[in-house]
Amino acid sequence: MKRILHIILILALAMSLSAQERKDLSTLKSIVLPGWGELSQNSNSGYIFLAAEAALWLGFGGLRYSYGVQGEDLVSYTRLHAALNDHPGDLQFWADMGNHISYEDHKESMLDGRTPDKIWDIKYNWEWDSQASLLEYDALNRRKELTYMTSNFMITGMIVNRIASVVNVRYLKSKDMKLSAVSYPVNRGANLQVFLDF
Repeated sequence: MKRILHIILILALAMSLSAQERKDLSTLKSIVLPGWGELSQNSNSGYIFLAAEAALWLGFGGLRYSYGVQGEDLVSYTRLHAALNDHPGDLQFWADMGNHISYEDHKESMLDGRTPDKIWDIKYNWEWDSQASLLEYDALNRRKELTYMTSNFMITGMIVNRIASVVNVRYLKSKDMKLSAVSYPVNRGANLQVFLDF
């Protein structure tokens, strides 16, 4: 779903280009690869955007690789300390393993909560060898999920890099840009809106 939203955002930016800008293509180049539009305008600021994009891709790739390795380590750990033989591809299963000392404890908890449909198949049976192993598993699982969430921030960084590059190209083309901000109070804080006219 996130990929679809990202594609829609990039397409919306590309379609918003006026006919004059379509002839120039520097804005479109900045959407495709931040920094490319600046370089086509003979601005050295393009190297900054290119370097940021490369760093974001390297960070994303490294974090996703680390996430995969952590997942494999987690499976090995559960086989060693929880006698787990098989597992579904569902994140909820891994959360349930961290919340219950054994499959029977999980089953009893689901029955007490009147949610028998959430009981995992018996083939996914587990039993932790100690409470300490369960706590260690929980810490490993949280670290793995944090790695995945951080990799998603890299995707957000790529989108922000593209937006900043488009704004920079527009600035290079037309130096009469106007930046304004409005702040107003709301419940328990304040809102700040920034407007950029070019």
